[in-house]
Amino acid sequence: SRTPLREAVRRLEGERFLERQRSGALVVRALPVEEYMHILNVRRLAEGEAARLAAGRVPRAELEHIKSRIGEALKLPEDAVTPEFAASDRDLHALIAAACGNPVLQQVIDDLKTRTSMFKFGRLPLRRKSVCAEHLAIIDALIAGDAQRAQQAMQDHVDQVRLMILARLGGQ
Repeated sequence: SRTPLREAVRRLEGERFLERQRSGALVVRALPVEEYMHILNVRRLAEGEAARLAAGRVPRAELEHIKSRIGEALKLPEDAVTPEFAASDRDLHALIAAACGNPVLQQVIDDLKTRTSMFKFGRLPLRRKSVCAEHLAIIDALIAGDAQRAQQAMQDHVDQVRLMILARLGGQ
């Protein structure tokens, strides 16, 4: 019916995914690179804090499961891009956010991840091994219960995402 559709459109407009033109028409709003970089800066802080809070709190079995999925991804050819690799990335970030113990921080992270996931670069298969290594460093710190190391590993990971995007935009 129209009511759920109207509410969905209002929500997308409220979350700034859609914008209303002078004519009244709605269009998908472009996400300027500068705004994307600002979002990554906030993600760096939020996800770093979430990793710090989650250290020692994430069930070891879940971390080991993601670790084994990462190990499988590392066995693939360098140019392979799989849905499983993207899923393990999404699952690790979500697991940390859920384990941080702060539902507001978890929601902020979920929202920021949604906004940054809309900026696609073809998943860059040549960065897969680096991402896997970054994820393994985060997991190892979480398993060890080392809050500072978990925070730093997560911040380093987000920094590498930022650098990759800047390099890609620069034509490298």
